[in-house]
Amino acid sequence: MDGNRSLLYISSFTPQFALKPRFYSTVPSNPRVFASKSVLNSQRPHSLCMQVSSDSRTYDEYMDFLQNKVEHEELHDQPSIIIGAGRIGTFLASLGNEQDLVLKRGDSIPKDHPGPIYICTRNSDLASIIESCPDEKRKDLIFLQNGMLDPLLRRYDLTSNTMVNVYFAVPKIGAKPKDGITDLNPEGLTCTTGRWGVAVQERLEKAELSCKVLHERDFRRSMFEKLIWICSVMLVGAVHGNITVGQVEKKHSSEVADLVQEMAMMARSTARVALAGGTLDRVLAYCRSVPDFPTALKEFEWRNGYFYEFSLLARKKGIDDPMPIHTDYLEDGKKRGLIDW
Repeated sequence: MDGNRSLLYISSFTPQFALKPRFYSTVPSNPRVFASKSVLNSQRPHSLCMQVSSDSRTYDEYMDFLQNKVEHEELHDQPSIIIGAGRIGTFLASLGNEQDLVLKRGDSIPKDHPGPIYICTRNSDLASIIESCPDEKRKDLIFLQNGMLDPLLRRYDLTSNTMVNVYFAVPKIGAKPKDGITDLNPEGLTCTTGRWGVAVQERLEKAELSCKVLHERDFRRSMFEKLIWICSVMLVGAVHGNITVGQVEKKHSSEVADLVQEMAMMARSTARVALAGGTLDRVLAYCRSVPDFPTALKEFEWRNGYFYEFSLLARKKGIDDPMPIHTDYLEDGKKRGLIDW
């Protein structure tokens, strides 16, 4: 657990009913209790155990936002370095008029290249890429990965770097990408933030893909929403036999809703990110936009593991699990051989 992360743990919920996860045929031997929506909206008190951070950046960033201060200079699309030649890397290189430098993992990054560096690899490769990057080029690294990158970026002091929340999909190398639009957000969901944000937007627009350049605060909201989509939908689908995203939305949306509620609460209490209203609706709408996408638990450390870490810490401290539904799905699902992580 990162010591700089502010924490808030719910030490006792007002009990409403015992949870029976819907994918079980019988009630678990030790069913947990969780706070329903009625609890969150009620006036009945519940005790809190808080560790407050004195970090003033949240206030400063919000005041900058209100005053419409420009955080980054606008840097435009130009010949770039692209690390990784998979689906995303190959696609981005195809938009560079054959002027990009495409590198494989382990290749040296030239320190005199003026353009941005798109990292199009798995999360597990990020640390080695950052460490091999010349110091003067680290500010140009662009991160496009799913999952929770905050601990890694803090470790290398790269929290202000350009990030992209990718909602478009490239089915295979060379295939036409599918834009990340839904029936609720026809304007598109892909977004970016940071000094190279405009350059990212310009490059994607060449492929007629939508991309919004957001203030860091709003980008983090979007990033957490995508993380919650992955962690909730993929987990529910996995325990039901790795069904498709569309089947999850049609048959198990109430289970997704329970997990989304827990995860949204944890995003607010641990990372101080309050998601925009209608999160569940957008989560389900994105499911409808990619109905044939398969479900599976992947990159656990970067996805569900981020939330599970808080449950383990609560257990160690002897206080109630702040995410009992998520924990039940993970632990009992693994015990029953439905999932592995």
